Parts: sequence; C-alpha cells; structure tokens
Amino acid sequence: MVIHRSFSRVAIACVGVVMLAALMATPLRAQQAEDGPETVFTHRVEGGLSLHTRGMGGHIEFGAYRGVGKVRTWSLEVVSMKHPKEVRSFNPVYDQGKSYVFGKVNSAYVARLGWGKRTVSTPKLRNGAVAIGWKYAFGPAVALTKPVYLEIGYPDIPYRYVLTERYDPSIHGTDDIYGRAGALNGILELKPTLGGFFRVAADFEYSGEREVLRIASVGVQFDAFVTPVEIMAPDFDQNDRFFLTLFFHWSFGRQQFKT
Repeated sequence: MVIHRSFSRVAIACVGVVMLAALMATPLRAQQAEDGPETVFTHRVEGGLSLHTRGMGGHIEFGAYRGVGKVRTWSLEVVSMKHPKEVRSFNPVYDQGKSYVFGKVNSAYVARLGWGKRTVSTPKLRNGAVAIGWKYAFGPAVALTKPVYLEIGYPDIPYRYVLTERYDPSIHGTDDIYGRAGALNGILELKPTLGGFFRVAADFEYSGEREVLRIASVGVQFDAFVTPVEIMAPDFDQNDRFFLTLFFHWSFGRQQFKT
C-alpha cells in the first residue's frame, strides 16, 4: 500500500476534527433536548461532488431522522481512482496528439454502497448559522477497471496512418503513441474487483434556510479489495489492494419536516 507522507498530517487533523465533533455531541444534544427543536425533520436527501487525493466523482445520500440530531444514512458514490505514479506524457513530434500516461494499462473507478450514521453536534438554532456534525459510513465497494486505448502511429515517425489499439507497454513505445483514444473505448471490457470501505468525516451545514441543505464535509476513507486493482503495468509499478485517501464532499439537497 502506497500512502503519501505529505497527507499524514492532514489525515491526523481530519481525525482530530471528527473526534472533537463527537466529544461536543453529548452536552449539546442534552441542551437541545431540554430546549426542544423548533422543527422536527423526518427525511433528507443530498447529492454533490466528491474530491479525494486520488481522483474525483459524485455521490448521493438519503437519510432518515432517528431522534434529535441523529440520522441514519444510505449512500451511493462513484469516483475515479488514480495511481500515485501517473505522469502525463505527450508525443515528441505531433503536438496535436492528446496526452496519455505511459505505463497505465487501465482506468479505475470505485463504486461504494454505504450505510451509516450522522450526528449533529452543534445544531442550527437560527437561519444563517452553521450546524457542525460528524458521520461515518461503511459497506461494499467494487473497483471497475477499463482498458486504456491509445492511437498508435504506423510505421514510424512520420506516421502514414494511425490505429486505435489497446495499450500494451511491452510493444508500444513512446515514439509509437500518437495520443490518447476516445474515453468510450474499452467500456464493454470493464473488469470488477470486489471489496469494502469505511469512512469518517466532520461536516458543516451552512444553508440560510432550514429546509435547504448546503454541506461541506472533510474526512478520511479506507478501501480494501480482495485482489490488487491493476492500474499500471506490473513492470512499471506495484498495484494496490488498499487505498487510504482524504476526501472533501460538497453537497446540496433538502430535508422534509413533519407537518
């Protein structure tokens, strides 16, 4: 498993924020229970952008309130997953060719189906305030790898013609590659690898309306798969079964209250 040392301090900071939110939860929930909430919410739905230290994607989450400041959640997230040694390359002669990653044989995507819990530590007592909470989720994950296709020039530079072929670094050298082929090439050759995930995060809900959700979340996520997810050719670098990433979620949505 390859973990960037540069992310370790940030990971510790993220965990610290989550632990602080958890420690704040008990007294603040007691105070809210004593004062009584202004509005009783029942359900919520949100979706948005997922950014992490090895890629990006999107997510959607459904929630059901199970008490004051407590939400049971179900989520679906799909993100790209890059290898840390990916470096963009270009054809040495033809500037028109699209960039590609030398040695990268598959593009990887991870789909996660999660169950979890969100706890509001500091509730929003007025419009325009910020509600602070923490959450966790876990569940099955599947990594989908799609073969990389490149435009290969023949016979040599200067090329007479270009063909779209599945990339094989053992036979395709840098002088043979014109550029990256279309993204849909290889879409029918997806290969799944099963696994699971766990994530924990602190979130900050900052919408100016009680029914509208605007949430920024930051946290740590761990994925594990039964076999290594092949992104780079074995001769270029080691592929991983385990992925530890930092992530940021920006979400928007609505919550429904009891009438």
